[in-house]
Amino acid sequence: DVVKKEGYRIEKIIFESMPGFYVTGCLFIPEGVKERRPAILNAIGHSPQAFRRAAYQVVIHNLVKKGFVVFAIDPLGQGERLQYYDPEKKETLMGPGNPTVEHSYCGDQCFISGFSLARYWTWDCIRAIDYLLTRKEVDPERIGMTGCSGGGTQTAYASALDPRVKAAAPSCYLTSARRLLEFVGPQDAEHNFYRGIIEGVTSAELHVLRAPLPTLLVTTTRDYYSIQGARETFREVKRAYKALGKEEN
Repeated sequence: DVVKKEGYRIEKIIFESMPGFYVTGCLFIPEGVKERRPAILNAIGHSPQAFRRAAYQVVIHNLVKKGFVVFAIDPLGQGERLQYYDPEKKETLMGPGNPTVEHSYCGDQCFISGFSLARYWTWDCIRAIDYLLTRKEVDPERIGMTGCSGGGTQTAYASALDPRVKAAAPSCYLTSARRLLEFVGPQDAEHNFYRGIIEGVTSAELHVLRAPLPTLLVTTTRDYYSIQGARETFREVKRAYKALGKEEN
């Protein structure tokens, strides 16, 4: 389906990130695109509506009106990707309005099987980039990624592992493992790699792995996450960029 809006159009997209495992999303394309444009994969945080939530729509519309092609996808358990759907109530069996319960329910099954739900979050994003590269409107050398909260986590994962993400801006998720455990605890299942903390895999490690590609760490002083941990992580990661001669990135 295609929805036409003033200055852009929206294409409704469904793709398989793995056989039989469907990802839903929307591609926002500026009107009158003739040359290839830079594209943004917009990962979404914890919201039952996913990218349809008003706050996320503001970001998408801002980017598309600046000339970016924007691809927003539903995370597991959100939007059109409910994993425990009650067809009679037309909502999740886990209780409406709280996707974290869906995340942790299937995440616990992953942990006892010896892996993390983070693998699905990450692979969905990497396959979404694969899809973007099939579009004639998209410049393959100018792919960026951003997301807030849980979307910031997804941005950190995918941009660490996929060098096609030329610029990354993970938002409102960054802190250190120590500060996270001191303040709010380990978060949802997808925020944790299997044996991640004991093996020393933290958000800092993800950004060090990404170095020296351009990365903007977006944090605030009144977020759910500790700004102290964000500052500590920033200093740690910047040392890696400096060692590679790209401190400005």
